[in-house]
Amino acid sequence: MPAKNVSINLLGDSDTQHTPLGRIVNWALTYGRYIMIGTEIVVLLAFISRFSLDRKLTDLKEEVSQKQDIIQANLPFEEDVRALQDKLGKIKTLKLLPSRALPILTSFQTILPAGMYLKSLNLDGDLVTVSAVAGSTGALAQFLANMKNATALTNVNIGDITRDQLLGIQFTFTAKTN
Repeated sequence: MPAKNVSINLLGDSDTQHTPLGRIVNWALTYGRYIMIGTEIVVLLAFISRFSLDRKLTDLKEEVSQKQDIIQANLPFEEDVRALQDKLGKIKTLKLLPSRALPILTSFQTILPAGMYLKSLNLDGDLVTVSAVAGSTGALAQFLANMKNATALTNVNIGDITRDQLLGIQFTFTAKTN
């Protein structure tokens, strides 16, 4: 004898499908189930894609770190190139204005005493800015005396004066050319 199909209805009569609460329950059991499954699939895809994104982030961080190391390793070379470009620019400026630069350089050649040298000389129009080092106070005094007697430079303004144990007396000055 075949078994009888037994049906159990936990929700009650089928009249509940016509009530608002019955419609909500019916919708939740049919379409709500599909929405929940779809949401879970999206969440699982987001979770799985997280591994891929983390790997890409790690690779990018390593690449940035490697490139920063390369830049740090080449920093002294870059500074040398920039200093050389600056010097070449100044040389080009001197080549364009040789008639102005030559008398100034020859006047500094006669003004500078022994034991003193120029660290930098900058010509900007009729203004000369010089950074110099004197080995002793005698050399500095001789230089100042020579500057008073020089006719090529006027309006001399002495700037910062510092004493260094190894180099000597470092100072800067500006002057106008005639």
